[in-house]
Amino acid sequence: MAGVQGDGERRRSSTSNVRDPRYPTNSKPRGKKPIAEPIHLGHFLMIVIMKICRKVLLIDTSVKIGLYLMGVLIGSVICDLYAMPRNFFSDKHNFLNQYFVKLGWGWTFSLMAAFMFMTSFVYCCGDLNKVRRHLMRLGVGTFWWYSCTNMFVFVNNAVGVCTLSSIKDSRECEKAGKSWMGFDISGHVFLLIHCLLIISEEMKCFKDWTKLKDILNDETIAEKKRLTASEVSQARTSHKQLTPLIQINVIAITLLSLLFEFMLLISIVYRFHTLSQKVFAAFIAVGCWFINYRMLYRTKLDVLPCLPGECVINYYKYDL
Repeated sequence: MAGVQGDGERRRSSTSNVRDPRYPTNSKPRGKKPIAEPIHLGHFLMIVIMKICRKVLLIDTSVKIGLYLMGVLIGSVICDLYAMPRNFFSDKHNFLNQYFVKLGWGWTFSLMAAFMFMTSFVYCCGDLNKVRRHLMRLGVGTFWWYSCTNMFVFVNNAVGVCTLSSIKDSRECEKAGKSWMGFDISGHVFLLIHCLLIISEEMKCFKDWTKLKDILNDETIAEKKRLTASEVSQARTSHKQLTPLIQINVIAITLLSLLFEFMLLISIVYRFHTLSQKVFAAFIAVGCWFINYRMLYRTKLDVLPCLPGECVINYYKYDL
């Protein structure tokens, strides 16, 4: 009997391994995650580059202001105490100074206009009226650049004198081979800090660009943000199509920002201007930034520009 019982148990165990044809055999094993697709090399490189760009561009603006002001003060003192060796950068007619610093606002305006248009077109769901309010910030920046640089020339002519008393204009005095004794506020220091602070503020809306993609992919975004289906569709399409162009734009802005910071150092350590002239220019640039981003753009008036990243999607909260 024991032998019969043992044979029965072996038959039951062998038949238990046979799958019942009533149940599917292609079910996925539980507890196993799907294998992720490999990352393309170009995509990986872009991730690394974007991370480096964020490290450069997304330093807190208040920290940058402190560094710039300290750099102007300390660098100008060192410049007055020790004569820096003459080289390519000590010549104010060098290539970088002539084509990048003197045209600095043109470079900044062009790159930032492209960045502000593309990003605001995405997070404003293609509403051109709202995009226009964001672009208006460049108009305000242009106003400060034009007004301040012309004011510097006016002050220099108003308080200065030429060694040839018959000449009343600084440029005519220099053309005549004479020396102009005035207060020449450093236009280069003002321009470079002015551009760098605008770049620093405007790039903040790019910090959460990946987060914006996740928000747009949420199926309930229309209800949460009170958007129409067409607005959501427009934002999703724009984000997908414009993001590669925005990333290229960000790389160019990063390179320009690094170049401006280097040329700011050059302008500080060489004797193009006195300490007071450079410090005065730096504080004027910081004052323009404070009026714009800490006062003017926070008024919430439709006739004035709004803060970077301001939109109904509210994917990014501007620093208070």
